[in-house]
Amino acid sequence: MAGGRQAWCPRCDEVRTARPGAACPVCGRQLLRVPPARPGQPEPGLGDRAARRLRALLPLAGAVGAALLVLAVVGSAFVAGRLTRTTPAAPAAAPTSTAPGFGDDEGPETGRRDVNWQARAGRITVTLRSLTVGTGFSRLELHVDGVPRGRRVSALQRLRVRDADGRDLLARGELASIATAASRPNPAGGVDTEVVLDRPLDLPAVASVELGGLTVGSDAVDVLEGSLLDRELQRKARGTLDDGSWLIERSSCPGCKLRAECQDCHTLRVVGSAYRRGRMLIAVEALGRVQQTALNLSERRVVATGEGGAAELPAWIDGTGGSAVISVGADILAATRVGDPDDDRPMGFEVRVRAQAEQAIRGGWTMRQAGS
Repeated sequence: MAGGRQAWCPRCDEVRTARPGAACPVCGRQLLRVPPARPGQPEPGLGDRAARRLRALLPLAGAVGAALLVLAVVGSAFVAGRLTRTTPAAPAAAPTSTAPGFGDDEGPETGRRDVNWQARAGRITVTLRSLTVGTGFSRLELHVDGVPRGRRVSALQRLRVRDADGRDLLARGELASIATAASRPNPAGGVDTEVVLDRPLDLPAVASVELGGLTVGSDAVDVLEGSLLDRELQRKARGTLDDGSWLIERSSCPGCKLRAECQDCHTLRVVGSAYRRGRMLIAVEALGRVQQTALNLSERRVVATGEGGAAELPAWIDGTGGSAVISVGADILAATRVGDPDDDRPMGFEVRVRAQAEQAIRGGWTMRQAGS
């Protein structure tokens, strides 16, 4: 199941026939390795519901105190011994295409047509360079000029393919949105991109390709830093961390202190934090439109590291709107800490939240053959 030609989409929660690291053909999210089976692990339940309640109550954080709010909402989840990760029920803008992820596995090509049709709308020029068909697929290769530097095309909006008489050649007529299969800068300028459809087109019949808009994206990275003081955990770090049950069962930690703040944030802010049962929880909120921040669902991931970046910490992020909760495990942080565990120095850590910030560009590009 976890072979090199199968990967898991965390947004769709589906296994795709593609390699890990490729884009999901349905939603565009980066595919991950198929998670290994974990016998005996409980199904998502109480913890997931608690996290959703936390996100719903975040607007009240300013009134009642964000840290107290986090503790009150998630406390019952930690009594159960965990706060599990949830997978979003649906993407913010679900594509209508169900094109399979081909990549190197597209199958044999049966025909190709180089066309170089061009259309301009505003500052953006789109050129359809070629169409390729094969066993069960079609691929459209395009070049886009005028996209801001550093951006890539992540989706095409309102795609139509017609023949010379204006008849639709796609089974559904217009595709509301389809994620690109690849997008990369061209050394000569502009962006080369391609989309893959789930059936072969009649190549000789294609007379025009229409686009109503583009979705362009760029990396958004926000960096948080924090520290945790947990004297008991720091003392036990070198002896009992092989069995972390005591940490989960510990009901309170009066002397523990968690600090979390933005070190280099441009698109989000910290609105609360809490520490219970060995998990550090940080509540964050988007600044501006979610699609243009590090909380956007497209290719979103979180990486937490200990002091000096020496070790990666188990971490996840949960949230489908303008707020989210980051959870980081403290046990490995304590195990990798350098220095005397009794010196009362807090354990430092860093959290990087990365996503593809997206922007919609309206257009109206009709690329057609001469005389049609």
